[in-house]
Amino acid sequence: FNLLMHSDGTEPAAGQPAAELARCLTEHFTTRVAKRYGTGDLDPPNRLVYLLDHEYTERGLSWNRLKGADTQRAVLLRAAADQADCEAVLALAEVKETWDCDPSDDYGYYDEDDSDPDDYELTELIDSDISLGWWTGPSGKGGESISLHLPDSEVCATTPSAELEPCQSEYEGYMGNYGNTMDRWYRRAAVVVWPLERAFAARAEASASWALHELRDRINAGDLTGARAAAKSLAPFWDSTAGARPPLLATALNVANSLDDPVAAALLLRPFQIESLAPEHATAAADLLARYGEPWTNTIIDGWLGSGRSWAYQGDADRLGWIGSLPLLCDALLDTGAPGAAAARRLLAASWRWLGDEIRLWVDQSPAKQREEQLDLLGKPLARMLEAIAVIGETTLRDVILDALREHGDNVLACLIGALRTSTGLSQDKQRASGLDMLARDCAERLSKIIARPQRDEDDWSIPLPHGCDCELCGTLREFLTSRSRRSYEWPIAKEKRRHIHTRIDTAELPVRHETKRTGSPYTLVLTKTGELFEKERRARRRAVTDLAWLTDNSELANQSSARFE
Repeated sequence: FNLLMHSDGTEPAAGQPAAELARCLTEHFTTRVAKRYGTGDLDPPNRLVYLLDHEYTERGLSWNRLKGADTQRAVLLRAAADQADCEAVLALAEVKETWDCDPSDDYGYYDEDDSDPDDYELTELIDSDISLGWWTGPSGKGGESISLHLPDSEVCATTPSAELEPCQSEYEGYMGNYGNTMDRWYRRAAVVVWPLERAFAARAEASASWALHELRDRINAGDLTGARAAAKSLAPFWDSTAGARPPLLATALNVANSLDDPVAAALLLRPFQIESLAPEHATAAADLLARYGEPWTNTIIDGWLGSGRSWAYQGDADRLGWIGSLPLLCDALLDTGAPGAAAARRLLAASWRWLGDEIRLWVDQSPAKQREEQLDLLGKPLARMLEAIAVIGETTLRDVILDALREHGDNVLACLIGALRTSTGLSQDKQRASGLDMLARDCAERLSKIIARPQRDEDDWSIPLPHGCDCELCGTLREFLTSRSRRSYEWPIAKEKRRHIHTRIDTAELPVRHETKRTGSPYTLVLTKTGELFEKERRARRRAVTDLAWLTDNSELANQSSARFE
């Protein structure tokens, strides 16, 4: 059978207790909250969340479909909210509680195959977490998905969750320094109440999408003053509410433009990240620059790029992928006119600061295999950035980039070759405009010099020690390494000093074997140079020959440059 519940549309009378409850609501929303830790008080709560006893579906959650004691309690709260100039909605709550517990048998044994939660006795609540995932409109109709974690100061209930049936339980046995705990999850409905004067902020904290659409509706209705005030009320929580929602950027850009208020617009856009900016946002971005000016726009871009804080992103691939999209983004910005071109120049300059720092970091990084992999990965965004520079004709920045790359040693070749391999499909005009032709010539010169170097003499066992530490130990190590004739060195030093030398050798991937002779005090560290020294140089020469051959086949300019070294 299917059991269907139909409501006649009537509700129980609230009665006299609603007046007393209204007084309690007013007191709740005007009383500062004591800090859980430390001294001082916090601001009064923004809402009251009263947990009901039953579980409901999104479709079944309405004022006239509540069950049992939930019905009267919800009616009282709703009536009290009206008297206290508050608004009330219904919501679905997820409750997680972690309890200290003991097995219920007389001996206190734990059977790992026993998963019956009734076999354990809850003793003390350790932690609880309550969040709202759905709520209705004030009328009880409609609804939307939300995400709102609740502080303890905003939550109350007549029936503790521990007295209800959990929807899931997990027991963690004693593990020496933790365990004997029970995690229990509950699904409960709730009545959520907030003062009418805080209604916008209370809903906006749970749904950034709703907030932006509400602001847009107020602007369209002609309430620009109200929209500006509402936008500024987002300040306490907007960074965390909107920062992880890139799809909202298009709406945020349009609303920020329509607010015609630089402070409110900056607050609205501050949480977003540069990786969210795409070609479809070009017109809105250019309009913002035209409305609020270049200094304001520079501040926004610097914030998105992480000026004063680390870039917020899901991984290097997201950031490098966004840099790879710069040619399309700059082209779209250029189509909007002078403001868009100015925004594109700012984006490119700020993006190069980050990419240049990344290249500099990895050029000096060891081990070599990891360094070359990362530099090769950075080659593609470098090529795309140079292509974007060609789109807007920013020759000054192009020359800055090329000069910076020339200052690096031969370790940067992995990045340069990676960039050139990425851009093989470009026309000669674009290669010249982007500076990739000059990059190819520089690579050809570097590779030709590597190939032209005389091969190491068979009796030359000298090894350079990369910079990184100038301590006395490293000075002794460098003296041994740079000797052409010495192949081994026995060095009596203490354990911590041996460890430092091990780290220096292994980090730099030096062709040196290190062993400890465990006799005497202190033990003796034995260093021995290996034949890998000669093989590494042979591999570097073969790689240079291969890369130069590829350049010769794919770049006339590189071919002309390499011919001078033959």
